[in-house]
Amino acid sequence: MRTVDVAIVGAGPAGISAALATAETGARTLLIDENPAVGGHLHWRISQTLTDNAGLPVATGPGPQVAAELETLLASFSNLTLSLNTVAWGLFEDRVLALASEDHAEELQADAIILTTGSTDIAAPFPGWTLPGVLTARAAQTFLHVHRVLPGHHWAILGEGEDADELAGDLARCGVEIVVRHGSVDNFRASGTNRLAHVEIDDDVYEVDALAIAMGRQPDAELAFQAQARGAFVRALGGYTPFRDLNGQTSEVGVYVAGDAAGIATLPELVAEGQLAGKAAAGASDAELTRAQGLLNTVANRPRREAIERSRLTDSLNPS
Repeated sequence: MRTVDVAIVGAGPAGISAALATAETGARTLLIDENPAVGGHLHWRISQTLTDNAGLPVATGPGPQVAAELETLLASFSNLTLSLNTVAWGLFEDRVLALASEDHAEELQADAIILTTGSTDIAAPFPGWTLPGVLTARAAQTFLHVHRVLPGHHWAILGEGEDADELAGDLARCGVEIVVRHGSVDNFRASGTNRLAHVEIDDDVYEVDALAIAMGRQPDAELAFQAQARGAFVRALGGYTPFRDLNGQTSEVGVYVAGDAAGIATLPELVAEGQLAGKAAAGASDAELTRAQGLLNTVANRPRREAIERSRLTDSLNPS
């Protein structure tokens, strides 16, 4: 079985930041992602701009530009290995990860594991939601900005808030018509023969050929819970999240969670939280951890920080 000092699952902003921190500390690091390139949502959320580098040695700017710089930076470390197009499908006792790629499967053991697995769209069901032409906000943005495919010309957006506003802006830049926006699934249905053709809200009918569900996102911490990390549903953090200590370690010793997987975060928070978890997992000094904690506090979103503090891992929650 292959072994490393630190394995990081997820090569988005939090995972990259964690990998850089562990590599700089001298740890043998493996960064794993199911996609063919690092960067995560920096590639498909084009309106996301890194305005505060939160300590990363890269210039601020648009997401795709930052992702390219970070990939070059990762390649400069001899003790850091990338494993792309690889799915981490299991996390077992003694920090054993089960990995699968197109032509290879293996188990890997790490002294510490950092889960930066991000978040998933909330897909609220309603009549007609399985019709072709109905997709989530992230799927729509991936089509637009990664694959350069326009799934429709006359859109409906289901949802309100930042995610819906971001998607509306992306669609407007593509020159499509947003026929209607609606905030909830109440009295809402989609209809059509073989594919989406209409949305109906109360007695009103709108002709559309694409419908995006933009109801927000939820943490993806499944690997942490598979490892039996303790946690709870925290509405302010977006869903089920693991309890963590000040450095991001869960109730399972050596298993850390950072970024959206610990509660939906801003881009500077993702970077700062990944850096803190990376330093802790690699055994950085107390002084370095204190500096990283201070940096996170300066960029932290207040509601998220308060929700995390209320669910902070304490000795009474830690089975050890």
